[in-house]
Amino acid sequence: MNMPGLVFEWANLLVLPCWALLIFLPRAAVTGRVFDHPRLGPPHLFALFYILAVVPAVLADPAALAVLMQPTLAGVQGLLGSPGGASAGWIHYLCFDLLVGVMIWRSARRRGQRFLWVSPLLLLVLMVGPLGWLAYEAVSWGTRPGREA
Repeated sequence: MNMPGLVFEWANLLVLPCWALLIFLPRAAVTGRVFDHPRLGPPHLFALFYILAVVPAVLADPAALAVLMQPTLAGVQGLLGSPGGASAGWIHYLCFDLLVGVMIWRSARRRGQRFLWVSPLLLLVLMVGPLGWLAYEAVSWGTRPGREA
């Protein structure tokens, strides 16, 4: 298997247990051990996967850097249309959606919010990141720390 395919497969394989912990075991000790460190955790791992995907993709296509510096819709479409570009783009989504999920998880714990309603919003972040984040923000906007919605 080529490098973009291998990195894509490993990223997809490793992201699901992360989300399972956040959604189904948000208060478990193991979840805290995995996600509590602010500078070393799964989002950092996925950032490394991203580097493994994007560097070869840019090196394989000299025009890619020009597209990244001055993006156009057609140029970005061309980048994402290649195996390396699609792999890098997907891992970009995985990394940042997980980062937002971890931020929501930390915020909900700090605020004492019930995961009974936070967990479905985390699932929404997994599926459609920005929509899930905005839903969490909207639902939690009216709650004060230590007061559940």
